[in-house]
Amino acid sequence: MVAGQYILPQLFRSQLNYLLRRGWQCAPLSSIVEKSQSEKHPSSNEFAITFDDGYSSVYKYAVPEICRRKITATVFVVAGAIGRINEWDYKIGDRQESIMSAQQVREISDIGLEIGSHTLTHPHLTSLDDQALNRELIDSKHKLEDIIGKEVIGFSYPYGDYDERVIAATAAAGYKYAVSTKLGTTARANVYEIPRVNVRWSAVGQLLMRKIARARQISE
Repeated sequence: MVAGQYILPQLFRSQLNYLLRRGWQCAPLSSIVEKSQSEKHPSSNEFAITFDDGYSSVYKYAVPEICRRKITATVFVVAGAIGRINEWDYKIGDRQESIMSAQQVREISDIGLEIGSHTLTHPHLTSLDDQALNRELIDSKHKLEDIIGKEVIGFSYPYGDYDERVIAATAAAGYKYAVSTKLGTTARANVYEIPRVNVRWSAVGQLLMRKIARARQISE
């Protein structure tokens, strides 16, 4: 994992409490995306929580806090790594982390969290030929749908790596939206280039609000 991408469970709790106590409303990402593409624009204080990869630590630490507050989140899972480890990071010297099991993925889906795809193997999609690209997009979608028994409509580009060819393939694979690693909000965003706010260990209190304000400014 990238240094600085970890946050402690108590910090995650603080970040959630900070937003919720100030009137922010957590909504499913799919709902916010749908509103942003229609006349029903999301309210200015709506936010969605997303996690990439599908780490077991999300199941162990984040999901209980989400359930305790009766809110939701979207977890983009590397479908080919379910029940295994983060080979894409570990092979380059980063920390080994376990990925949720199929049972855990199914469980969090059953309690109301959204499951999206983060490919089969976490590759740089722009480096793949068309056949390999379609396999990563389509096979991961089908694998996750078989596990949760629901349609998977969301996708997250590994490393934030995509281009027009990847966007076209993502749409053709049947995804309704895709998220990037670019900073911003859903306002006026392409449905296959939804930006996000990367919340790290230092983003708490006023620092978190400054980052949100910057994202809004970029998206204006």
